[in-house]
Amino acid sequence: MRTDETVLIETNRRVNEKYFKLTFLSPRLARGVKPGQFMQVKITPVFDPFLRRPFSYFRADGKRVEMLYEVLGRGTAILSQRAPGSSLKVMGPLGKPFNAKAKGKKRVLVAGGVGVPPLVFLAETSKADYLLIGTKSKAEVLPKRELAKVQAKILYSTNDGSYGTKGFVTVLLEQLIAKEGQENLYIQTCGPTVMMKAVMEAARRHGIPGEASMEETMACGVGTCLGCMIKTDKGWTTCCTEGPVFSFDRLECAHAGH
Repeated sequence: MRTDETVLIETNRRVNEKYFKLTFLSPRLARGVKPGQFMQVKITPVFDPFLRRPFSYFRADGKRVEMLYEVLGRGTAILSQRAPGSSLKVMGPLGKPFNAKAKGKKRVLVAGGVGVPPLVFLAETSKADYLLIGTKSKAEVLPKRELAKVQAKILYSTNDGSYGTKGFVTVLLEQLIAKEGQENLYIQTCGPTVMMKAVMEAARRHGIPGEASMEETMACGVGTCLGCMIKTDKGWTTCCTEGPVFSFDRLECAHAGH
């Protein structure tokens, strides 16, 4: 059930060159959360920044909620400076989650950037066979303690080749498809739009089903502002309420011919 409440920051610290992790206690915001759902967070008590920001759940266990986030703009830069004990206004859980079942196929999770948190959450709570993570360099690789509970084989790619396989994460995906066979796989992906588009194109080329968690500007998170409209097989719809997770076949019309 969705709730909107003021919480106190428990911890807010950098975990590597790329990510910060923020935690807070809230039994209601942690209740019944599924990987792929998100929160709308008011960064400060005042109206600057004016709009709330959407963040995926990284973990929700009992009463503690964890957010893993990148500093990508002014809002997240301000968030990274918020001290333990200060307050945040948080609404959640919102949106439709990832499918917990892989339909008898091997589950392959493909993550990059802000798409890493929900897929780590999914790999911790549902059995997955592979978690593919793409980063720019070794400096952005998550500490092992943050991946200790992942129930999947973790493979990294880095753009500069400093860790794992050199190249984009789709290089790993193509290698895996060749190894496992396209008929045996189910892909779930979250990350930058360009990355997900490449993943979906590879999946379509090989006839592999799956899901993608789409990134759109979500100002309200409840389908009121219509700022996150996305094109699907049934026309334009709100990403925050009908998604953010959509099956590949619902999104094919939006990417066909691109």
